Amino acid sequence: MTDQPISNRIDRIEASVATHNEILSQLAPLTAQIAQLLAQQTARGDRHDELLNRLSEQTTRNAESLNRLEQRMDQLAELVTTSTTETIRLVADLARQQASDKAEIREIWRYLRYEPRNGNGRSEE
Repeated sequence: MTDQPISNRIDRIEASVATHNEILSQLAPLTAQIAQLLAQQTARGDRHDELLNRLSEQTTRNAESLNRLEQRMDQLAELVTTSTTETIRLVADLARQQASDKAEIREIWRYLRYEPRNGNGRSEE
């Protein structure tokens, strides 16, 4: 009788081992799938990191370009302001010169009107 309880116990252990082996056999392909999915996710993560790095670098380049553009716009605004100021000054100078020229022309006309003529367009002398 002592053989029977040991035999039952061995049978149960063998049944348990067989069940565990079957479970392990079913888990093996799932473990391989999980490993494959993990490798794919890692590759995606690496591509994602690379893309983020490129986007960050592009953002930095864009910010630098924007700074250069803003500096250029400031320079152009200064040139326009200087040009406008210079134009106003030149127009004012021109207006003064024109007024001076008109006064001189009036003086010449006044002189010519009152200067006696001898008929040939020249003064008598």
